[in-house]
Amino acid sequence: MKRELLAVDVAARIVLDGVSALEPELVPLEESGGRHTVVDVKSQVDLPGFDNSVMDGYALIAADTSKATADSPVELDLVGESRAGNPFAGELVTGQACGISTGAMIPEGADAVLQKEMVKVIGERIRIADRVEAGRDIRRRGEVTRAGETVLPASSRIGPVEIGAMAATGTSEVSCHRWPRVSLLTSGDELVEPGQRLGPGQIWNSNQFALTELIRSAPAELVSTEVVPDGLDATVAALDRALSADLTVISGGVSVGRHDHVRPALAKLGVEQDFWGLALKPGRPTWFGRRGDSRVIGVPGNPVSALVVFRMLAMPLLQILAGGPEPGPRPVFRLASPVERLRSRMWAVPCHPAGGGQPDTLEPMPQLGSHDFLSLIGATHLALVEAGTGRVEAGDPVETVSMSAG
Repeated sequence: MKRELLAVDVAARIVLDGVSALEPELVPLEESGGRHTVVDVKSQVDLPGFDNSVMDGYALIAADTSKATADSPVELDLVGESRAGNPFAGELVTGQACGISTGAMIPEGADAVLQKEMVKVIGERIRIADRVEAGRDIRRRGEVTRAGETVLPASSRIGPVEIGAMAATGTSEVSCHRWPRVSLLTSGDELVEPGQRLGPGQIWNSNQFALTELIRSAPAELVSTEVVPDGLDATVAALDRALSADLTVISGGVSVGRHDHVRPALAKLGVEQDFWGLALKPGRPTWFGRRGDSRVIGVPGNPVSALVVFRMLAMPLLQILAGGPEPGPRPVFRLASPVERLRSRMWAVPCHPAGGGQPDTLEPMPQLGSHDFLSLIGATHLALVEAGTGRVEAGDPVETVSMSAG
């Protein structure tokens, strides 16, 4: 009996059904990159924490310059310096000024800063030939944020800017959703680690390295990797070790060949099948199921298929578990060249940006087949060509999936 293949969008809904962010944990600020906040992060302090100078120059009392002109300049006594991290210790009084560096605290009594290029230094005095307004070139305490105000709302993804903002406002630990833990298995007697000598019929295990990078960029924590030899007992044992993870990914062994042992091994371990078989090229022999809170996705052994399926189904799952948003509408691009439709399957076509100054246009990339890993080099998107007859013409819009983690 011919097996009915599941539409990709239906499969995606099944994979994400009932999925929510994992429990929170307190993370040191320096380890929070890529995670999502659980609660609002609030400033510990006013920022800036004190009035400070916008630039290098001289702090002064604006009223002392009220009558300054080019013909009748004002001279003020220099009485010291305020440097970043080493403020002026005294208080300015009428007729005085002090040197000041960018970011340094405004001295008591001063209410303006004049940049050094507009001042003439004469010994221990400065000469000013124009009126200075009060407040000039001063950053006021709390003008960026006040203590207790929200710096990052809950569910924010933490990147370099967010880490810097939290550090600037006194945060040292962040409540973040736990990263999902992932086990990765690659199946097949033919697999050899890169760097080892190939024997007859053997290939290097490229899927392990490509999928590892995708898992880490999700982001997720890769807790184990294992190469599984062909054999039911070995497959059962390897999967049993892996199933403690939030997601187990197994590449290869999910089809119908006599040496494909993944599905019977999963059945022996009590993993319930949600679907097997996608109406997708490449990626037809894809398997998904779960046991309790642990999920399993079996991706094809052919490398292009493995990456396409992982990007389309596993990546959104991991991102939601890590506290990220559910997938939104797919971005739409136009194709620079025509693509023939498949009668019964969606075709995920690798593409790169088209030349000629067409920012909304993608160029389909030629492929020899789902074994042709090198054909993905330079691909930025998968163009999702819906099943049907005829072809998608040049200039026609298509939905896409980015090849990157975002």
